[in-house]
Amino acid sequence: MGCVLKDAILSLCDGMEARFISMRRAFHRIPEPSFAEHQTQAKICSYLKGAGISFKSGVGGTGVIADIKGSRGRTIALRSDMDALNIGEDTGLSFASRNKGFMHACGHDAHMAMVLGAGLVIKRLGSDLPGRVRLIFQPGEETPPGGALRMIKEGALGSPRVGAIIGAHVVASVPSGKIAFNDGAISAAADDFRVTIIGRGGHGSNPHECVDAIVVAAQFITALQTVVSRRVSGLDNVVVSIGKISGGERDNIIAGTVEMVGTIRTKTPDLRRRVPAMIKKLLHGTCSGFGAKGRFEFIAGYPPIVCDEKFSGLVKRACTDILGKSRVTKTEELRMGGEDFAYYARQVPGTFMFVGVGNKKKDSSKSLHSSRFDIDEPVLKSGVAAMAYSAYRYLSREKEA
Repeated sequence: MGCVLKDAILSLCDGMEARFISMRRAFHRIPEPSFAEHQTQAKICSYLKGAGISFKSGVGGTGVIADIKGSRGRTIALRSDMDALNIGEDTGLSFASRNKGFMHACGHDAHMAMVLGAGLVIKRLGSDLPGRVRLIFQPGEETPPGGALRMIKEGALGSPRVGAIIGAHVVASVPSGKIAFNDGAISAAADDFRVTIIGRGGHGSNPHECVDAIVVAAQFITALQTVVSRRVSGLDNVVVSIGKISGGERDNIIAGTVEMVGTIRTKTPDLRRRVPAMIKKLLHGTCSGFGAKGRFEFIAGYPPIVCDEKFSGLVKRACTDILGKSRVTKTEELRMGGEDFAYYARQVPGTFMFVGVGNKKKDSSKSLHSSRFDIDEPVLKSGVAAMAYSAYRYLSREKEA
């Protein structure tokens, strides 16, 4: 272990940097929606086959599991998500999305490249691997209930049993080349809701004969802000947002129906239960006051990611060892975000690293889910080195003991 292994990993990452970037760009060109990542799956399998890494496809639908086998011992997993967002790309990149209306605006192209890259590096190191490294490529992270539960059900963490798992996410809020961590619950429970307001439509010149669903919706959205500001303690972290609203036919017709969807982010089981009940009560109260009716549907999403303290400490130390103390930091990223990596971390000790891609000089400081989101590509090798070395450090603990 020690300096020889670090130097070997860093040397391989330097030599393979162009390969990491090429893989990321290949994935970036073919963004696909959740659970329909067929081109992406085929591309992953092609890379794995070319590297001589055994794999199983079709797990959890379009997911892929690959194993790099060393000597007998423990198993660690490296997980990447695969799906893209339904956002039209506006980056002007030469390798921009070829699938109209979809874009890797959440960095999953980079995640796949880093996990694949770590697999290629570990495979190149050969017989020195003191255990097994599993690569998990998971569909559907962006769309609850997500792909993690199905991947777990279909054996992603078994045969042999995975002992620990690492997830990663690129973020523009962390400076390029740095790896950031946080402790404990690093994300919120991310649930959704759907609201339908049913009024009574009619001619726009006679609003007094109608129940205007748009006016009721406006009142409800305004009142909704008081759930967080007036009904939840200021010491608690809660977010309630409406992300989409639709209703009405044309300028001179009073809308009879309005539909909207939103998200609820909470950090405790109690608030996860109470906040939807508050919203439902507020909806029915608002609708009743206007003579309308309201329907509320709660859509359970992902629980919080809770990082294992002991395993997170090991990974942080490994990253500090291979990248240097100045390049490992702490972040508040994803504090109220949601990620179905949480399901893996409920089954086995897990940790989540944030790979910084923010570089204003290279225009890679746009936020996630932006149509102009891009990454500073040299950071890929940092993510690869951090994952590969952390895997070795974990697998070596038993051997060293």
